[in-house]
Amino acid sequence: MRLFYALATSAALALAWIGVGPILVTAQSAPLALSTLSSRPDMVTGGDALVEIRGVGTSTAGLAVTIDGRDVTSIFGPDSARGTLTGVVTGLRVGASTIEARAGARAARLAVNNFPVTGPVFSGPHLDPFVCRTEESGLGAPLDANCSAVTKVEYRYRSSATSSPGSPPSPVPAAGAAARPADPFKPWPALGAPRPTDIAETTTSDGRRVPYVVRIESGTINRSIYRIAILDNPAGAAAAAWRPGPGWNHRLMFSFGGGCGTNYDQGTNQASGALFEPGLSRGFAVAISTQNVMGQHCNDALSGEALMMIKEHFIEGYGVPAWTMGHGGSGGAIQQLLIGQNYPGLLDGIMPSLTFPDSISVRSGVADCRLLLTYYRAHPEALTEAERTAVEGYTPGTCGAWDRGLINVIVADYVEGCGIPAEMVYHPTKNPKGARCTLWDTNVASFGRDPKTGFARRSYDNIGLQYGLKALNDGVISKAQFLDLNDGIGGYDNDGHPRTERTTADPESVRLAYATGRLDSGAGGLGSIPILHYRSYNDPLGDIHDRFRDFSVRERLRKQHGRVDNQVIWLSPTRNPQVSALVTAQAIETMSAWLDTLAKDTSSAPAIDKVVRAKPARAVDGCWDTAGARIDEPASFDGQGRCNQLYPNHTNPRLSAGAPLADDVLKCQVKPVAAADYKIAFTAEELGRVRRIFPAGVCDYSKPGVNQVALAGTYLKLPLMSGRTAPTAASR
Repeated sequence: MRLFYALATSAALALAWIGVGPILVTAQSAPLALSTLSSRPDMVTGGDALVEIRGVGTSTAGLAVTIDGRDVTSIFGPDSARGTLTGVVTGLRVGASTIEARAGARAARLAVNNFPVTGPVFSGPHLDPFVCRTEESGLGAPLDANCSAVTKVEYRYRSSATSSPGSPPSPVPAAGAAARPADPFKPWPALGAPRPTDIAETTTSDGRRVPYVVRIESGTINRSIYRIAILDNPAGAAAAAWRPGPGWNHRLMFSFGGGCGTNYDQGTNQASGALFEPGLSRGFAVAISTQNVMGQHCNDALSGEALMMIKEHFIEGYGVPAWTMGHGGSGGAIQQLLIGQNYPGLLDGIMPSLTFPDSISVRSGVADCRLLLTYYRAHPEALTEAERTAVEGYTPGTCGAWDRGLINVIVADYVEGCGIPAEMVYHPTKNPKGARCTLWDTNVASFGRDPKTGFARRSYDNIGLQYGLKALNDGVISKAQFLDLNDGIGGYDNDGHPRTERTTADPESVRLAYATGRLDSGAGGLGSIPILHYRSYNDPLGDIHDRFRDFSVRERLRKQHGRVDNQVIWLSPTRNPQVSALVTAQAIETMSAWLDTLAKDTSSAPAIDKVVRAKPARAVDGCWDTAGARIDEPASFDGQGRCNQLYPNHTNPRLSAGAPLADDVLKCQVKPVAAADYKIAFTAEELGRVRRIFPAGVCDYSKPGVNQVALAGTYLKLPLMSGRTAPTAASR
């Protein structure tokens, strides 16, 4: 599907915006049909929907349309580009309604289900407690307990006195470096004031030369603060009559924020956050929201729901985009990948940078870092820095970077990360009923609750994991070091604090992580959309954004589909802003060309085949050297190509313990300890100690993980019933 609504003729929709006329059928001979263009009909929100009537051409003569018996025929008007009638129906009641159209003897019905604009739809019950942040975001005091705010529209323009439009944004300066250049955007003058004389112009992707003036709409949807920016040229028209002008290229870019946070609050942003220069200068509409920032809510189900609802609002007020492109790095990459998997059609193409596959599987190798660092502090002479690096898999400093706050999303009483007053946060003795600040508790609709404790089920597990196995087999650490490390590594208690015993995951939590799609398995819609990864090479910096993650995603796609030709991997040099900016611009242009070509394919070929044959010539794996020269070659984790010579791959503690490159096993199946599994010889006494350390056995990565089930469906309504593997809502 090119768009996410059910029943619509999606290919004709995309072609209408790109300039290719729709295929028309004689109105009198065509069947009468109704469809929602703004959302799936079973997931309408806010009481309104853009509805299309097909089969009567562009005339309402002889047509009658009702919603639950209420006449709404006058709402509909001709859409000449599509050759149909369209209209935004309003006043839908919460719950089920029926839209009916009649033209002579012909009739069509469409069942719709409407949800409040405050949500939720499928992400599960709202987080509670929850603190509003509309005032800090410039939208005034909240209007209700759902943190709603009055919608606001403002204008900015780009000054011709700054760098040329389309220039990439300045990189964040390093500590001690010079400050950024002045903001190139200025506020639009007050009503009645003279028009500025320094307005820059920009050329959009469809060749239009327009004033670089940006309209920014701000408001709240699903308890999220959203911003929508679009090129416009204010002329004093009434807001109610506003429609996008010629500056919009009829394409939407949704930008996703990074991090991974467990905040029980709305989050903040500013209107300026939507001024994404590489998108706006090309004519894209650009949208952001606080619930699409993983550093705020590390909850991809909530992120997908927010995107769905904001995109619905966008379509109703701005028009149907030819396609929607995802953009964002780190946690922003996670959102794109999991939305592509779990909510197909919301994003037509994705550009994940500094990729992680998901938050849940990545969390295993991340949480291992704190255990390793705790062990090092207790045994400072046990391992040299080189030996520690071999055990960790990461480059030196990476475990430390993870430990400085980013591991704390597994800590229940991490007050600083909860986003609410300290007195509201869980404490095991002082406030046992308080809000728990863990990734699992803020995603409890996905993971369910432990009936014994009432806390969210946890998926972290290190039973059977042989830390440093590769380092042992490679001769980097000794048998004694290997045995001492695994004997003393420990695990986490139920509140996320290190303890001497290892940690056993709740098996139902593990099952649900896979079934609900909280783990990227490459399933759902992810195998049939364009994916362009791009990143700078940060491994040597002790940076958490390590390169091997792109290959973990590739292996998951390969396991699921047997092919990976919808995925492209690009790599640029370490801390080279000029080359990084060049690669970013090329990524946007390449994905745009890819999606434009794809939208023109009206054939009945499988979606993946259409994606692959739409690829531009430059949509191939490659890297850029330090001078900015591009090297095209197939990306490989351990190959001998030029890119790997320039930018070697590293791993993590799980891969260094024998896990596969896909790194998708939350809890391993175990097997008995066997001397033949090691490249070094253990004495009988040493082998006995291995068995005492691992009484249940060691990880057997030749088998799938425990409860590593298939994705249960898409557009799942959370929570799933315990023990179910089938979706509780219609899947797509």
